[in-house]
Amino acid sequence: MSFQHIPVLDLRDAFNPDTKAQFLNKLQYALIQVGFLLLIGTSEAGVGPSRKEFDDIKAEAEKFFALPEQVKLDCEMIHSKHFLGYSRLSNEITAKHADWREQIDLATELDPPKPGEPLYKNIEGPNLWPDAKYVPLFRPVVENHIAKMTQLADTFRHLVAEAIGLPPDGFDKFFKENQQCKMKLIAYPDQAELVGKSAVAMEDTPGGQGCGPHRDSDFMTYIYQATPHSNSLEVQNYQGEWISIPYVENALVVNTGQTIETITNGVCKATIHRVITPKPGTGTRISIPFFSTINLDAYKVAVENIPNDVTDQIIERDRQHAVWGYDTGFQFRPDVSKQPVGEAVFKNRIKSHQDVAKRWYPDVLESVLLEY
Repeated sequence: MSFQHIPVLDLRDAFNPDTKAQFLNKLQYALIQVGFLLLIGTSEAGVGPSRKEFDDIKAEAEKFFALPEQVKLDCEMIHSKHFLGYSRLSNEITAKHADWREQIDLATELDPPKPGEPLYKNIEGPNLWPDAKYVPLFRPVVENHIAKMTQLADTFRHLVAEAIGLPPDGFDKFFKENQQCKMKLIAYPDQAELVGKSAVAMEDTPGGQGCGPHRDSDFMTYIYQATPHSNSLEVQNYQGEWISIPYVENALVVNTGQTIETITNGVCKATIHRVITPKPGTGTRISIPFFSTINLDAYKVAVENIPNDVTDQIIERDRQHAVWGYDTGFQFRPDVSKQPVGEAVFKNRIKSHQDVAKRWYPDVLESVLLEY
């Protein structure tokens, strides 16, 4: 039988010599057999944002989504060739259907790529910020959140390496100095709030799709569920059952992406998940995911010397997966044996944000649509 619940891990246990081995064993199970976990105790362990800083980013998210529509549109993603900025309700596409969410994509502030660099390098670049006249604390709070979450992700990356039998720095070669990390502020209106907000009919969106079934493309994702909504974020186990991730106060939902799955040769599992539109009367769900990414130029490299007792565990897992055969819609998967990881990440952004791609990369969009 496949997993029926999401493991809960306390980060404080990783720094206690008496509990670290047990923590790493639980982490190994989560990485190999589930692909998701709930991480508690981060602030208490002194890693990542404090409780107040989590409250601050939630407050700025709420202020942003309450802005006049034109203020948000002034920093709309269509103006960015780096796929950063605001996306209107139902503007992003997942599993070939519109997502019932509005959001703003943000990232570590970087300069745009230099002339002559590969096209996929345009994934990295400067943010589009809302006018500070309306939300004066937005940028400093977001930049602080990115810095603190980067610290947490770096710390946790070393624990992930240890959990699968590598030295703590086993993944460091995939990361460059000033590695760009991504994040989103996302608002999922409940079903009652959606009435009249979009020309797209609810019946055209399967299952009240907040975000359609997919796997993340990145290395690892850390989701701060800022509002107490349960039965919204769901993970699909190998038998095709949807397992709800509960709301746990002061916890982060952590999941592995297709990039770490690729560079561990399938040891760490990227698992299908989705978001269901909140039920009427439950209010808007605010979610703040943070995406740890690797060097876009990573190519023809994978981690080596993962112990046999770890790799042996994936044999039965994958046998069951093959028998049950559940999968999600088309996604470009990284293949570092043939191309840099940035190629797949770039194509997935093209697929998801077709309006942006039509403006900035029409030729690439045409080829991507033919592939999927």
